[in-house]
Amino acid sequence: MMMIDLGARPHGRVTRARVSLAAPTRAKTRRLARSSSPDRLAMASPYLSRASSLVRGAFTVASGGFAGSVSAVTGLGGAVVFIPALSKLGYEARHIVGTAVVAVTGATAAGSFAYAQNGVSDVPAAVTVGCVGAACTPIGQLMAKRLSGKTLRKMLGGALILCSPSAMLKKHRQDADEGRDAKADWKIKRERPPPTNTYEVVRNQFLDRHDKYGGWIEALSAEREMLALGVACGVLQGTVGVGGGVLVSAYLTGMTDMEVHRICGTALLATVLTNVAVSTAHFRNGNVKSKSAALLAGSAMACSYLVAKNISLQLREEHVKQFIVVALISSGVSMLK
Repeated sequence: MMMIDLGARPHGRVTRARVSLAAPTRAKTRRLARSSSPDRLAMASPYLSRASSLVRGAFTVASGGFAGSVSAVTGLGGAVVFIPALSKLGYEARHIVGTAVVAVTGATAAGSFAYAQNGVSDVPAAVTVGCVGAACTPIGQLMAKRLSGKTLRKMLGGALILCSPSAMLKKHRQDADEGRDAKADWKIKRERPPPTNTYEVVRNQFLDRHDKYGGWIEALSAEREMLALGVACGVLQGTVGVGGGVLVSAYLTGMTDMEVHRICGTALLATVLTNVAVSTAHFRNGNVKSKSAALLAGSAMACSYLVAKNISLQLREEHVKQFIVVALISSGVSMLK
């Protein structure tokens, strides 16, 4: 610290100004380096950087609403919208991913609940994927310390782009089986009254799965594909942070005979548990911008629920497939960057 004498005043006092020539602290150096990072400055919007808090808040809410609508229509979590929006706000990479995961959790929870209310989601399959995925996220977090998350993201991005056309080529076995007794091959044939609320809708799905295969162990064994999908989903989200909903939607679209609206509802519900597990880790590590997360999640939840409840099922299957193809390609391109 250097002292510069500015001279004596009439009363004999000496005024001194302090000019700091000391090196900045290590923490301050890191903050300055992050704030001037070329990647961060390149992604940030110059207008939003200078905008008022009200304008930034309005942009955040609008982005959340749009992401929630996309999530409800396609079955994806909305990260394809959340991540670019947070980048435009100028956040660091770790804050972008952490905040986006929290917002995705809100969007998937609201949308999946609306689909479940309508009796569209395959709840047993979604719960299988979600529970296994949540249990496997720690594996992905350990892998993230040894493997390059960027490389994994690029591999997934390329795979999504390659498999996206399968959404348009998909054929449904139920079209060929139309008119055939749905319970002809069930081990236990039991009729139940129509459900009157969401709880009965979900309960009947589990009981039907039990009756179809003749027991709970047999039903779980029949979900081998969903168990493997849950492992892949959990490892991916634990490693990269996002992408579970994209993976589930892409797999169900290309590899199963599930109807497209059912795919959307199932994919949303399947990733809720894994998103909760990953969000908890990001909160613990301080990677979440609470204000932005609250605005994004709140607007996304409102729009996701309303669109899934009142609009998604009214869209023709061909249009939903087109939305899914565009969303898969967009997600793949964003992961390749």
